[in-house]
Amino acid sequence: MREEKINREKRRRRRVRNQILAYMTLLIFIVLILIAGYFGVRYIIDYVNKYNDKVNRVIEEAESNASQEADNEIEDAETQDSGVQYEEGYASPIAEDQLKQLVDSLLEEMTIEEMVAGMFIVSPESITGVETAIQAGEGTQTAITENPVGGVIYTAKNFKSQEQFTEMLTNTRGFSKYPLFTVVQVECGTTTFGLEETPKAAKLTDADSVVQAYGSIAAKLSSYGINMNLAPVAEVSSEENAFSTDTSVTALLVNASVQAIQSAEISATLLKFPGIAAESKSLEELKNNEFMVYDAAIKSGVDCIMVSHSKANGITGDDTLSLFSAVVIQDLLRKTLGFNGVVITDSLSDSVVADNYSSAEAAVAAIQAGADLLLEPAEYQEAYKGVLQAVSDGTISKERIYESLYRIYRVKYKNALE
Repeated sequence: MREEKINREKRRRRRVRNQILAYMTLLIFIVLILIAGYFGVRYIIDYVNKYNDKVNRVIEEAESNASQEADNEIEDAETQDSGVQYEEGYASPIAEDQLKQLVDSLLEEMTIEEMVAGMFIVSPESITGVETAIQAGEGTQTAITENPVGGVIYTAKNFKSQEQFTEMLTNTRGFSKYPLFTVVQVECGTTTFGLEETPKAAKLTDADSVVQAYGSIAAKLSSYGINMNLAPVAEVSSEENAFSTDTSVTALLVNASVQAIQSAEISATLLKFPGIAAESKSLEELKNNEFMVYDAAIKSGVDCIMVSHSKANGITGDDTLSLFSAVVIQDLLRKTLGFNGVVITDSLSDSVVADNYSSAEAAVAAIQAGADLLLEPAEYQEAYKGVLQAVSDGTISKERIYESLYRIYRVKYKNALE
């Protein structure tokens, strides 16, 4: 047992150094491109050297801590045969410590403007102004440089061929100063993005078939460079895009789909909390039924959960949309269910939002409620400037923005340490 743990920690430390160095090499290359046009060669060399020193310190501290904790774990194992076990594919506390150091170090370099921009997921059309984006050239480069958004969401109209789509995503990521979420919404049964047909969720009745379906989808999406999928549906429902009307079956199959997606280093996103049932059921009824699906997925390590436009009258007692409700996001999702991952809003351009709120009002309200990522505001620039103004006048604190950015980058970087 001691030898197995030693070997496991040696492999972990090698992966830590190799993966972080690979990521940082890419970041440094991007930084060079961005600053080369503005500064002299000597400045670039000095900048990169300082940046490398900082990265190396982070790596060394992370590995030192990992080594020390590994030694402690081995010593504990010598005195007892039982202990905490971690599921394959999910980070242990050692990796969590390393991840915190890495994220903290990187966020120190960001301005508040960059942090706020990093909370938005937008379409390529909304930042480039083109009608349909099918390539990423100078227009995308300018847009991403001026608007370092947190992610870009693509739909079927952006896909013409596998080669075209892959090149588009590769170029877009290369233009960004910071890592991007590249996002699609692909559920079982979808044939967009060049995918082979799979059964609808309602036709999948066991974990193996779910893993096969979502595993095949995730493998193809990953080959393009997609790293977030707005799936699976977590509703207990008879709809064809939901797994079952039985809570225990739904929980099992949602978990299987999440693990299949995230095994391909794509962040899964549960759709949509708190669910349609929250409009009529009491909190106690939801805890004993629908919320069991979310609870199981959260305990298994799902990266993201989308909060819906729907009203949760049965919980909140009023007509506040769930994505604007602190009761739904902070009290229920965060505190009651213990979710520490990324909360994404449903589309802010949907008529139920856009017809009743300005883009700035919607973005500010969602952040105040506890959301981390704001999906597709009707007017991105208005929403972005509205949040900046809210930070400037104290309506939203800088600490609140940092809190969301920490969760976002924790997900973006976690694969470097697994």
